[in-house]
Amino acid sequence: MQVSRRTIFMFLWPWLVGLIFWTGAPILTSLALSFSQVNVKANSQQAAWVGLSHYREAIGVQDDVEDSSASSVKQVTPYRDDQFRLSLVNSLVYTVFAVPLGLCSALSVALLLNKKMRGMGVIRTLVYLPHVLGGVATIVIWSWMLNPQYGWVNEGLRCIYLAVDPIVRLFYEQGTADWTTPNWLYSAVWCKPSLVMMHVWTMGPGMLVFLAALQRVPLHERDASLLDGAGAWHRFRYVTWPHLTPAVLFNLIVGTIFSMQSFTEPYMLQHPQQQDGLLFYMLHLYQVAFEPPYRLGYACALAWIFFVVIAAMVTPMILASRRWVYEAGMDAA
Repeated sequence: MQVSRRTIFMFLWPWLVGLIFWTGAPILTSLALSFSQVNVKANSQQAAWVGLSHYREAIGVQDDVEDSSASSVKQVTPYRDDQFRLSLVNSLVYTVFAVPLGLCSALSVALLLNKKMRGMGVIRTLVYLPHVLGGVATIVIWSWMLNPQYGWVNEGLRCIYLAVDPIVRLFYEQGTADWTTPNWLYSAVWCKPSLVMMHVWTMGPGMLVFLAALQRVPLHERDASLLDGAGAWHRFRYVTWPHLTPAVLFNLIVGTIFSMQSFTEPYMLQHPQQQDGLLFYMLHLYQVAFEPPYRLGYACALAWIFFVVIAAMVTPMILASRRWVYEAGMDAA
């Protein structure tokens, strides 16, 4: 049965309208605003064209500003945004640690859950449950658990210190008496590891992707490797791993993008003692746009810079995937 073009268009036009007006128009508007200075007041909004001033301000390149009294052209004096680089570095550091640890934990749990046993469906549901329950309430609970004084995490560490104290005293006279517990969210050093730990805890989506990939490994390849006498490691390396590489690439790209876009956790868990350790890029963008002096134009410029950064991170992953990602019907790289 051949479908006419008119029928196809009738089904596509609601999506096309949404794409044009709710996605395309805001993108173009933000691009135009990134070259403008927007003054948001109580009853008026004024925009003045400033060219690349916002982008120069972000990267620290100052404009040569002439005296406004001697020139008829109005000049805009930018100032260097010192928090731009700090927020970008914080997001990059968090992503470098959170994504690999999240991938390893999700793959490890998926390998454990890829077994046929009674009650495995319930166990898989419990592992995925932290992702479903993720939200503001969960972040608040984590803030209680990571409290350096009465949090469960430090209480558990103190119990471990007490248990290993007799062994430590055999080599060190003081034992574990002078061992301290981390301040977690109240420390500039431990605030990022706290968020990494929270990220690893919500590994449910990545685990499901790996589990689906594991269940698609051909049984005849597993049986052939067993007949050839291959051990567990060789079976994983040469049979299972090639079929997991598309899932690894997907989780790597998605994990990188979402880690760089982290906002809720640093917004709710920020504290003065962190010394801007949780000033992530999206949090800085939010503060620029929605806190006084409401620099909407500069926030749009930051958003487009962020788009370029994400593209620069993801593009090499996609290009390099041709060498190590296995495709059905082709030999493994």
